Amino acid sequence: MKRILLTTSLNFLAILLLITLIAAPIYFAQNINKIAGVKTESSYLLISQTEKFPGMTFSQSDNAYTVGFTKQAQKQAYLSVLIINNPTAQTKSYIIQNRSTTSEAFFGENINDPQRSVTLPAQSSLPISIIARNALQQEEISFKIQTE
Repeated sequence: MKRILLTTSLNFLAILLLITLIAAPIYFAQNINKIAGVKTESSYLLISQTEKFPGMTFSQSDNAYTVGFTKQAQKQAYLSVLIINNPTAQTKSYIIQNRSTTSEAFFGENINDPQRSVTLPAQSSLPISIIARNALQQEEISFKIQTE
C-alpha cells in the first residue's frame, strides 16, 4: 500500500514538474517585452554606423542624439553615419531638428540638397549624413528626430 501511494505521489510530482518546465518558457516569452524593456510601438529605429568612421562617437539622451568627431579639413561631409528605419506597417514622416548652428544632420546623401524632412514607406530605411562647416577640428553635433 505504501509503495502504491509513493509511486502515485512521485508520478504526480513528475507531471507537475513537466507542466512547469513547459509553461515557464511560454510565460516568459509572452512577457519578454516587459522583461527586456522593448518598445514595440517605436515609430523609428536609429542604427549607428559611427564605428566605420575613425574618431567618431555616438550618444543618445532620451530623444536627442549627439555625434562627436575629429575633422581632417575645415569643411567636411560624413555620408551615411546613421540609418533611420521605419519598422511600422504604415508610411511615416520624420523631421530632423538640428541644435547646432554651423553643422547639420540631414536625410539622404545629397550634400547639395540636404533634406530635413522625409516620408518613409513601411519597413524601409534611409541614411542620415552630416555636413560639418565649423572651423574647429573637434566637433559635436546634436539633433532630434521628430515624427509628424
